[in-house]
Amino acid sequence: MKQIFTLFATAAIALFCGCQKGGDQVEADGPLRLVEFVPQAAGGAATIDGMTDLKASLNFELTPKQRAADLATGWKQALTLTAQCEGQNIVLAITKCRVSASTGMIALTASGSNMPEAFLAGSVTATAVLTVKVGENSVSSAPFSLVRGKTIDDYNGYQKFPQQNELKVMSFNVRVESSESDPANNWSNRKASCIELIKDHKPCIIGFQEAKYTSQWSFFKEQLKDEYDGYGVNRDNGKESGSGEVMGILYNRSKIEKLDGGTFWLSDTPNQVSYGWDAECRRTATWGIFKHKPTGVSFLYINTHLDHKGTQARIKGLEQIARFCGSYSALPIISGDMNIESTNEAFTALTSAMMKNTRDAAPKGQTDNNPTYNAYTINGQSVIDHIYCYKTYEVVEYHTVNERYGTAPYVSDHYPIYAIIKLL
Repeated sequence: MKQIFTLFATAAIALFCGCQKGGDQVEADGPLRLVEFVPQAAGGAATIDGMTDLKASLNFELTPKQRAADLATGWKQALTLTAQCEGQNIVLAITKCRVSASTGMIALTASGSNMPEAFLAGSVTATAVLTVKVGENSVSSAPFSLVRGKTIDDYNGYQKFPQQNELKVMSFNVRVESSESDPANNWSNRKASCIELIKDHKPCIIGFQEAKYTSQWSFFKEQLKDEYDGYGVNRDNGKESGSGEVMGILYNRSKIEKLDGGTFWLSDTPNQVSYGWDAECRRTATWGIFKHKPTGVSFLYINTHLDHKGTQARIKGLEQIARFCGSYSALPIISGDMNIESTNEAFTALTSAMMKNTRDAAPKGQTDNNPTYNAYTINGQSVIDHIYCYKTYEVVEYHTVNERYGTAPYVSDHYPIYAIIKLL
């Protein structure tokens, strides 16, 4: 289980550190100095859905200031925070960072998984080091001590977990298993981080895109079988076998009951394995009628992946999905990689059917406009993953999950997204 923990320094240490350039050890022209830890909120630890969430800022000063300016847009790749505790090496994910180019200050929040029980109990400390790498230059702080504190984490302002009358829906394009230009982004190096993310977020229902049946989809089902049931078919043969991609659905069986479901192809022959219109690939929609156990409310959920090239395939595909929604009384929720921005004309089919984009419908401060397609780069590319719901649903929260999990630089070339939707 992932733990967000408070970091407190036992001492404020200022020390010139080694700086590597081109692999050689040279005198540091810019020390990285630990300044202070600032708790973000006072009080005892708060438990949410079985997890204890804690947070504090860890502040450093970096000189020359130009290095901080370089970090302003690239901190996710430039900063590495590692720790050692009880003989265990731990990579701490930096989930939030603020960089001031004018002062050279770096303020960050970190999270860690698989921390030793003694640390979580507050009986031992961990020794940590922050490393900043800008271009060919790197500089590390002096080792400093971490202890677990007791401040409340509001997950950077987000609710994160649904209340009893709410549903948390996640859409996750996991990037089809392939040989990536950077081996760090290969599926074998990302898959554990994907599971960690899902277990941390605890969505009620998840729609996956691009998961190969025999490797990725089977992996998700096996790793999450203690909590989730799921279904979906290979889009290229219509069977529960083969290496083709699956638009699979997993649902938390303690919160969700499946009443009906299946798959149809986005084409003029939806009940047959087929290509639709000008699509380059076979495209499917996996659907289900589900009952939310805490409220007894039934809803229709559709998970899809629109074509990346066919303009007509996207327009007609969403028209087909909208018509399908009209055949059920249960109110619809639709998610997936749509391969288009929300302003695209193809979404007229959904808005005309009285559906709204959860990103836009969530309250100010409980949503974002972050890119969902990142192409394995820190700045992201575009917003092409979406969650739509019927107009009468109240959207409580929307979030693009761009926090780092595990040791993988990215869980996918897409960030997962989620929406919390009030059912009653």
